[in-house]
Amino acid sequence: MRYPIVVALACGLASQAMAAETYQLEKTHVDLLFSINHAGFTEKHGAFRELDATLQFDEQKPESSHVAVTVKTDSIDTGFPARDADLKSAKFLDVAQYPEMRFVSTKVTRNADQTLRIDGELTLHGVTKPVTLQARLNKAAPNPFDKRPTVGFSATGSLKRSDFGVATYLPIIGDVVSITIDAEFNRPL
Repeated sequence: MRYPIVVALACGLASQAMAAETYQLEKTHVDLLFSINHAGFTEKHGAFRELDATLQFDEQKPESSHVAVTVKTDSIDTGFPARDADLKSAKFLDVAQYPEMRFVSTKVTRNADQTLRIDGELTLHGVTKPVTLQARLNKAAPNPFDKRPTVGFSATGSLKRSDFGVATYLPIIGDVVSITIDAEFNRPL
C-alpha cells in the first residue's frame, strides 16, 4: 500500500511538509474487537465499547507518530450479559480493581510494504507488558461530512492473557487473545 500525499496537498492547501499533528479518536467510528479460543470448539468474539485515544501523526514520517489509548474494562461486550458479568469479575478482568487498560506506543516502524509496526506497552490487570500491532493507514483526507482532517487505520495484534495475570480456565479457554482495531481520528479545523 502506498502512503497518500500529505493531507494538505490532498486538500490543495499547501505544498510544504507538515509536522506531527494531534488527532482525537472519533468515538462513533471505532471498534476494538477481540477473539479467544473456547475449548477448541470455536473462537468467541467480543468488543470493548468505551475507549479514548490521542494520536500524534505525521503522514510524511509515520515513524515519528505516537498513540495513547485508554479502554474502560467494564465496557466488555460479548453479546451475553451473564458471560460479560463473569469476565468483569475478579476471576478475569477484575474491573472493580482495574477499571482501565492502557496502551502507549513506544516505537512506530514503517514496514517494507508501507504498513506500520506499532510497538508499545499495554497495562492490563495491573501488569505492563510489550504488545506489537501491525497497522495499515486506510486513508488520510478531509472528512467528506465536516471537512476536518481525518485519518483511518486498521490494526491487528495478539497477547497472552496469562502474561497479564488472567489465567482462569487455562488451557480450556485459550491463552492467546487476538485483537482487531479499526479507528478514525480527527483533527480540529
